[in-house]
Amino acid sequence: MRLLALDSSAASCSVALWDDGKKETGSPVVAHHCKFMDRGQSEALIPMVDSVMEEAGLAFGDLDRLGVTVGPGSFTGVRIGLAAARGLALARGLPLVGVTSLEAIALEARAEDGSKDTAVPDTLFVALSAGRSDLYFQIFSRNEDVESAFPWQAASSPGAAMLEDVPGQLPQKGLVLIAGNGAPLIRHVLATEKRAAGPGHQIIYAGGPGLPDAAAVAVIAAGREPETFGSEPVPLYVHSHYAGLPQGRTKEVAP
Repeated sequence: MRLLALDSSAASCSVALWDDGKKETGSPVVAHHCKFMDRGQSEALIPMVDSVMEEAGLAFGDLDRLGVTVGPGSFTGVRIGLAAARGLALARGLPLVGVTSLEAIALEARAEDGSKDTAVPDTLFVALSAGRSDLYFQIFSRNEDVESAFPWQAASSPGAAMLEDVPGQLPQKGLVLIAGNGAPLIRHVLATEKRAAGPGHQIIYAGGPGLPDAAAVAVIAAGREPETFGSEPVPLYVHSHYAGLPQGRTKEVAP
């Protein structure tokens, strides 16, 4: 299967090409471009798509599926990615798979020390900056399905909270890995408030930029059934009252 994945939902823009027929590369992601940017995704995304397709040596007619992030994230960025993906899907008659930005971050979450001896976390808390002092967040637990390419399963719906309220949302037992670009902010709050973990409770942090990436979107979308015709992915706005789109065209998740 050949799958093109797009992401412009946060402070970056990325495109990846998945081709599971390319066994000799060691990874099905055979072409990948990523650029960190707070704005300008509308100008960068399509040229990035063209570059990835050229690097992979493929035409759009060679694709079997598309994947795209649906949010939560930047209102404009989410719309840019979805509009581009929907346009390509419609033009080529391709199925389109939606992946949340929090799932994409979760797939690549690793303890920041990179130690192989680090115990496997019991839960994952993904926190993505929503601007101001807000964070989007979601809690994941370990996926017991060893065959799944996605090692986590949702333990909560995506939500939003002010930074100072996030510590109260954290799991209170086991080993908790905090990932996403909101992790340093949470770490600072916990250190400032000098909150100590209780018995049997430990918090560790993921390294890296903590942003969704199309390479992760490709991995997840390749293992997920595409939407049925007429029910294509729609934006996921946790703060949909900021967006102001007509009813029925957004997917609102209450914190």
